[in-house]
Amino acid sequence: MIKNFLKYHPIHKKLVKYLDSLFILRPSLFFPVWIMIASGMITSSMQNDRFRIWINEFNLNTFLVFLGVTIICGATFIINQMQDIVSDQENDKLVLFKEKMTQSTADRFYKILMIVSIIILIPTGVINIVLGLLLFLIWGVLYNLKPFEFKQTPILGAIINLMAGLILFLIGWSLNVDINFQALILAAPYLLCFTAVSVLTAIPDMRGDKKINKNTIPVLYGERITIFFAAVFVLIAFGLGYQNDDPIISTASLVSLPFYVFNVFSLKLNNILRTIRFSIFNLGFFLMSVYPYLFLAFFVNFYLVKYYYWHRFDLHYISFLIEE
Repeated sequence: MIKNFLKYHPIHKKLVKYLDSLFILRPSLFFPVWIMIASGMITSSMQNDRFRIWINEFNLNTFLVFLGVTIICGATFIINQMQDIVSDQENDKLVLFKEKMTQSTADRFYKILMIVSIIILIPTGVINIVLGLLLFLIWGVLYNLKPFEFKQTPILGAIINLMAGLILFLIGWSLNVDINFQALILAAPYLLCFTAVSVLTAIPDMRGDKKINKNTIPVLYGERITIFFAAVFVLIAFGLGYQNDDPIISTASLVSLPFYVFNVFSLKLNNILRTIRFSIFNLGFFLMSVYPYLFLAFFVNFYLVKYYYWHRFDLHYISFLIEE
């Protein structure tokens, strides 16, 4: 009865419209953001207590950091959508931004979000404000906006995504330990997995990207080479994680690796999409086993996204059941 009410009652078609402004921030992309912050936080906590495998206390400072940085990322995702309307249409994506918000409104909205995020981060310390602004500069401005627009250059775009992942990791790291060279060493395998997933996400967009002459790694080098190097990244991540004596990333990368290897030979889009989603939630699963509040955030966001896309567009998204 409850399931039928949540899925089919007509009232949801009316209520879900009020979530449009929230989904301009693309909450489906919050998962990798939270994973990288949690990776840094959990890894740094193990520097204080090597055998600590359960972080269950609620910390207001940690909550504010996650919230503030998530809003910053939402602002960068708005900028990305503002610049990618044409390519998104060519790739048959839902251009929610164009349908629900004008360009000028979106421009004001992301600026307001940045102000709100900085206010939220003020009680957490200067380092988080600096890293948050740096994240916006790299992921929002340099990646998307002219005259930089580094996303148009495949290698520079990959480097920008790697740097964004590093900043997210360092934000999590600084919650427990001051940032040092050790943080960079321990971040390396997580960044390799983050980069592997990010290059795969460009494969489903190849058709539209080719039409508008947008150069991405898959467009320039092809699917097989892109997947091959992603698999190599994950393999190296396993080796580094094992060398670093990090049970989370070494186990998560080893479990994900067969998906990448299989795709080198398969080259089927549905299998590539599965690899992207399973890789994200696989690492997330191991992090949740240490930090249960991450599970709560994942659970709420996952079903909120499913609720919105089902009642707004009659789509089953996010789903691990991908049609052939």
